[in-house]
Amino acid sequence: MMLKNFLQHLTSITFTEGEPLESEAVIVAQKVLHNMGLDFIPPSYVAFLKHHNGIKADGCYLFGATVDDELDIIDQNEKLPRPEKTILLGRNEFDMLAYNYEKKEYQIVDRQDMEVIDSYIENDIDTALSAIFQVSR
Repeated sequence: MMLKNFLQHLTSITFTEGEPLESEAVIVAQKVLHNMGLDFIPPSYVAFLKHHNGIKADGCYLFGATVDDELDIIDQNEKLPRPEKTILLGRNEFDMLAYNYEKKEYQIVDRQDMEVIDSYIENDIDTALSAIFQVSR
């Protein structure tokens, strides 16, 4: 699992992020999401949260285990529609970043019709995060 390209891109843009990640916050988020009937946050995304616990920049959001409603993974999975067997991890103006826990893959999903636009194996989180931010790979 490599995050190098996406993390490097973040050094070139202005963004805000949630508070630093506390391991207890991840545990609580995992339990709440599981109690909501969802699967756990994928390990590769938890690794990303250790660098940035939720990000917002230019209308793009990556959710984290945070108290900021716009960035909170629990709040967003309660509020936003999502395809079955997925957990929402982020969104932009047109698309969502979801993790399909049945297929074990990240998916870029159209927010209007819920069609999967692109999918990435779990270890390709760098490309998935870049795609939702629409970063050249």
